[in-house]
Amino acid sequence: MTLARWSGDAYLLTSQKLLQDQYEREFGGELQLVKGRDNYLCERYPDARVPTSRGVCRRPRGPLCQCPYARAKAAALAGPIFCTNTSYFVTLRHWHAEQLRRRRLLVIDEAHNLEAQLVHAFTVAFAQDDMRAWFGAPLARLQSAEEYRELMASHLERLEAQREEIGRALEAFRPARVPSDLFLETPPSREEQDLLVQRDGLENALARIRFFVDGEDREWVVRYPPDAGATLELVPLTVTAMARDLLHDSAEFTVLSSAFLGHPRVLAEYFGFDADGARVFTCGSPFAVSQRRIVYRPVGALGRASLERLEPALFAAVAAILAAHPREKGLIHAPSYAAGRRLIGDLATRAPTLAARLIWVGSAEAKARSLELHRATREPTVLVSPSLREGVDLPDDFLRFQIVTKMPFPDLGDPWTRARRDRDPRWYALETAKALVQAYGRSCRHAEDHGVTYVLDALFERLLRQYRVLLPAWFLDAATSALRVHAGADAWDGGEDA
Repeated sequence: MTLARWSGDAYLLTSQKLLQDQYEREFGGELQLVKGRDNYLCERYPDARVPTSRGVCRRPRGPLCQCPYARAKAAALAGPIFCTNTSYFVTLRHWHAEQLRRRRLLVIDEAHNLEAQLVHAFTVAFAQDDMRAWFGAPLARLQSAEEYRELMASHLERLEAQREEIGRALEAFRPARVPSDLFLETPPSREEQDLLVQRDGLENALARIRFFVDGEDREWVVRYPPDAGATLELVPLTVTAMARDLLHDSAEFTVLSSAFLGHPRVLAEYFGFDADGARVFTCGSPFAVSQRRIVYRPVGALGRASLERLEPALFAAVAAILAAHPREKGLIHAPSYAAGRRLIGDLATRAPTLAARLIWVGSAEAKARSLELHRATREPTVLVSPSLREGVDLPDDFLRFQIVTKMPFPDLGDPWTRARRDRDPRWYALETAKALVQAYGRSCRHAEDHGVTYVLDALFERLLRQYRVLLPAWFLDAATSALRVHAGADAWDGGEDA
């Protein structure tokens, strides 16, 4: 915000809508905030709670109204600080660039997520229901992206015709001889809203399909799990070209901001900017190590092959830590949603009183609701999730302890992750280091705050030896101290050449 104020003409991007809400809470009228259409309600139908994506202006022959979304977007476009989430901005920048003038400054907060955000924005995804609606049946499992490119190219004309057919079906909802303005006074029926969703989804998919079909110069990965009901995704392997357009064309100066980003020359390679034209500003942690302690209590090396065997010991260690903090709120970083559910199930049998404190965050959609419940109650609740390593502000008594159950290695069972690692092993190491540092950062949020982080995975020690050069010194201060306490004073030495 200091940089955005200084520039007087900034795009300020952050990785999640939750963080947008935090900017709004803390800075209010100093910025102009906009989210996607689904986050606003159409004012024309106040009793029906229709989002603006299905509101009066999105219906056939609907007016160009000034709904809450249109007002928020217009204010952001005209205001000195346009604040939004990175995914929304990238989509707008790529497909509607004419709406976004070049500004003096582009600030990308939580920039360690920029690659993932860009990958998501350009991924072509087909859920099972979409495939049935658009192709008549789930698409076949083909071996390569090139085979899907040929298939998609053959479907483009038919999908364009299908979009026009949906448009005609929407027109048919208005009875003959009924004026448009009179018809539009009535909220859209459920059937009409479903068609509006189908139309917008198909338009969105067509834009990405064309980008995929025309993207022969880029490498793509097929992600199509064998599970029933799986979504087909065609994912760009790297985003250098897309990032270059974003960073070069949006503003005179770009600021990439994060607790930890990695080496600037590696970032320059990933995002296509000139490393010699970049300036790096870093600082140590302003918080004493005693305020952000790490306690190392390994139950074993928790790899993919060993996790199931070691889970009983892991769950017992979690129960012991919960019992040691009977009146404090906390956070448990689960390895995955499946592992989190197993943990909760075990604790419900092992220690029902402890299990009653847990708040399970079972999906990205449930995150905001779960956080609000955790903040609102005076009970010593403990959040459990694989998705709260970042973008979560839980200062003071909202979080006094947290548990990192397993090192956050990216999942090599995912074909995109495996292909990205194979292309550049440095990427895999850096993503692991970033995820660990982000999780650690939940424990201490300001100069008067304090919290303790428990680490239960023995791979923590190996990670510190192998990735020492990647980790910031302020993190290593706490991590090295934890390993020495566990092993005995001076018994552990990471080594200068580790």
